[in-house]
Amino acid sequence: MTLPKLSSNSNIQKFVGLKKFFRSHETGVSRERIEDFKKFNKLINYGGDEVAFDILGSLNFGQATSDSDTDIVMYTRCEEGKMGECGLENCYKISLFKHMFLNLVTFEHNSQAYKLEIVDSINLNQLEKDIKDKNADSALLIRFCFYRSICRGVNRRLLHKYENMISENLPLWEKISESLEECFEGIIKSSQHTYSFHKYAGRLADKGIKLPGSMAEKIKDYLKQ
Repeated sequence: MTLPKLSSNSNIQKFVGLKKFFRSHETGVSRERIEDFKKFNKLINYGGDEVAFDILGSLNFGQATSDSDTDIVMYTRCEEGKMGECGLENCYKISLFKHMFLNLVTFEHNSQAYKLEIVDSINLNQLEKDIKDKNADSALLIRFCFYRSICRGVNRRLLHKYENMISENLPLWEKISESLEECFEGIIKSSQHTYSFHKYAGRLADKGIKLPGSMAEKIKDYLKQ
């Protein structure tokens, strides 16, 4: 991540620290799925198009199992310079890329193919405009910064272009940071977020890896329990 350091946001720092711990015990399934995204990215780039991903959920923490769904954010440019939000419902390219990726997964893994959930998609045309317009109230821009703060990226080189544009405008970044703090406060209080950490700790235990006491305390501190 090339966005300015989130030195004032202890919650995001704690989250990233916990993620690094779980990623140090990454599952084989996680490594395989990340490779799938890298292969797909190369395929799209070879065809002259652009795509990047941010990974969420268990794969973000390196704790995916064969039964895990894969939740992602997809970044691409909508066709013909189209502006605004894009998604499966109104963007042919998003739908096409999902179909192509699932075909690749089926080819690579056959009976071990897995479900792909596009939880959000970012139109890079609109993102670039919002950054240039210094639109700190843009929901799309705030979401981009949020994902880049906590997620695991594939084809980060493409995303760095937009991170650098934001970094060069510190007043814009400072305003966005306030919105990020509000987002994170809401997530930490959710029962689903708490459940996820217990689930990841359980997966380590299943492999005979006991969660260190210091790490258990850090999780409790982060979740404010």
